[in-house]
Amino acid sequence: MENLNKKDIFRKNAKKALKNELKFSAKSKHYTMLKTLEEVIKFTNSKRILLFMPLPYEPNLLTLRRKFTLKYQIYIPFMQNVSFKMVKLRAPFYSSHFGIKENKNQNEYKKRIDLAVIPVIGVDGKMARIGHGKGYYDIFFSKLKYKPIMVFVEIKDMFSKKILSQIHDIRGDFYITPTKNYISRGKYDRDYCRLRSRCSGSWRRVSVR
Repeated sequence: MENLNKKDIFRKNAKKALKNELKFSAKSKHYTMLKTLEEVIKFTNSKRILLFMPLPYEPNLLTLRRKFTLKYQIYIPFMQNVSFKMVKLRAPFYSSHFGIKENKNQNEYKKRIDLAVIPVIGVDGKMARIGHGKGYYDIFFSKLKYKPIMVFVEIKDMFSKKILSQIHDIRGDFYITPTKNYISRGKYDRDYCRLRSRCSGSWRRVSVR
């Protein structure tokens, strides 16, 4: 219960910081992180990718749509009930009752994806996602029989050394922001220096306990 209260307080403060960032910071500041995202996708040799349709204070991944659809198979969430299904990224887009742009309802993609790009409100010392508190992503990934590469993205560095997450919160392999990037220790240690040399911003390796 204590962790839940701490997480709620963190989430409230982080949302305020993100809205201020959107108000006072030029959008061009966030473009460098999109380049880093491209490098991470290349680095992991991912081909089937889950993206998301951004809210105003989230990275605008739509700027990469034309380039990505030529190279990769791109899917996005289609919200339903307490979670979502994956559908192919395909225009035109419609505004859902959540205020998020979506494709028109279509057949669900049920095969494996290699990598998921996921928006966050913040990330804690376990590289666990702090989201909006609805649980859509947690529920979706808990039902998969495999774990794709998880890349968290955000327009402001909101990493906390504290442990704020609960056992059901998904954990990331990467956390990308305009000023600093984070990577979980272990899987990519051997090639860490090669990845860091390709990307802008500073990097930090996080020991996930």
